[in-house]
Amino acid sequence: MRSTAVLLLLAPVLAFAQPSATLLTDAVSLPVRLTAPPDDPRLFVVEQGGRIRVFDPDGSPRGVFLDVSGLTGASGERGLLGLAFSPDYASDGRFYIDYTDTAGDTRIARYTVGADPDQADAGSAEILLTIAQPYANHNGGHLEFGPDGMLYVGTGDGGAGGDPENRAQNPDSLLGKLLRLDVSGASGYAVPADNPFVGGPGADEVWALGLRNPWVFSFDSATGDLAIADVGQERLEEVDLLPFAASRGANFGWRLMEGTDCYNPGSDCDPGGLTPPVHQYTHGGSPFRCSISGGAVARGDAAPSLRGRYLFSDFCSNQIWALRWTAADGLLEVTDLTAALTPAQGYQGVAGLGRDAWGDLYVLDRGAGRVWRITDDSTGGGEVPAPPLLEQNSPNPFNPGTEIGYRVPDGGARVAVRVYDLRGDAVALLLDAHRDGGRHTVAWNGTDARGRDVAGGTYLYRLDMDGEPVAARRMILVR
Repeated sequence: MRSTAVLLLLAPVLAFAQPSATLLTDAVSLPVRLTAPPDDPRLFVVEQGGRIRVFDPDGSPRGVFLDVSGLTGASGERGLLGLAFSPDYASDGRFYIDYTDTAGDTRIARYTVGADPDQADAGSAEILLTIAQPYANHNGGHLEFGPDGMLYVGTGDGGAGGDPENRAQNPDSLLGKLLRLDVSGASGYAVPADNPFVGGPGADEVWALGLRNPWVFSFDSATGDLAIADVGQERLEEVDLLPFAASRGANFGWRLMEGTDCYNPGSDCDPGGLTPPVHQYTHGGSPFRCSISGGAVARGDAAPSLRGRYLFSDFCSNQIWALRWTAADGLLEVTDLTAALTPAQGYQGVAGLGRDAWGDLYVLDRGAGRVWRITDDSTGGGEVPAPPLLEQNSPNPFNPGTEIGYRVPDGGARVAVRVYDLRGDAVALLLDAHRDGGRHTVAWNGTDARGRDVAGGTYLYRLDMDGEPVAARRMILVR
């Protein structure tokens, strides 16, 4: 079966301000991830060889945060591959890494920060999960906390070529999956009761399946939507995008399908029940495309022209694109940003795009050992991040009420603050009015739109300005 879907590689000329890439640092080796704790201006860069380095927003080095180079045999697709900070990092100091050990198996470990905020406590390591890897490639490795506060783990199909043991479609295997773990306990992890395979066939940790090598996935910090860049086999690279609630139990098709093409079997496959990509592109061309390196949705102030767009790249061609998609309208456009975002010296292997605490994005040039911040020319580089537009509610957890702070840029805006449950259903509208520039607050008393008390649990609150999502956060109501 061959899909008639259009493979969008070129798009109209940019209709918005021109973004560019500003060098952050060239003092790293094999950078593969960049992230930050919530509301923390520091930048943490993961080096595949086993070190995590800390930088100020202007690129000034603060030192080595953690060095696990003795625990991992970094070569090819192996090494230190993932880093995620607890949503409550400011109070619990916990963070999580994903690496392949010296035997080549995947390990998920928890650490805590030391007395120096720029150095981890190397002796605090706790191995949470070990996954045997049958081959050397397709390790996945990305970690991310979702809007529900759970830790998500991307795993490749185990490697070789063509997923020879069909692990991605086997719900009992942890390979070729997106895993969901509750790591809020004092030690180890728990399986969330609402994971799709709990109580039936399939591994309890599995949240979604049918992935080949989800090198980078991310949750939109304003909407919670899940985006996965899944590396293809012989022909197609794909972007999977869907609302958070719809990702539960989703099957993205591999190895039955590669993108929208049948793979095994090579024809007459049944795509029923599968989640197709929202965008795909073919291998080949000039420059030669062969391996998607994903990113995230831009939500920060450094490049307002890209806000709300999902950026992704290709490791072989070093091309970078911006994709605009909404749950309501689907794929709207794909724009080639390569010319705008490529520095004069070019790239030597873009391993993906990182994201800081404010929602600004960074290009990780693994081959050259450089990290570049994406900015609009008019922002002057965005070296000093502004305070977050949406603050964490306080108190949190709370009962019966809580206060939410938010910031409106100069000039004012039409502001809406809404509360959602984890299914994405609106619970309450707290504000919908024009507000002048400056800091404001709004309160929620734990009731729905009809004034009825809602059940205790985790809720999301979202800030919109002038009709566009800006940011969302998680809060916990205790009953």
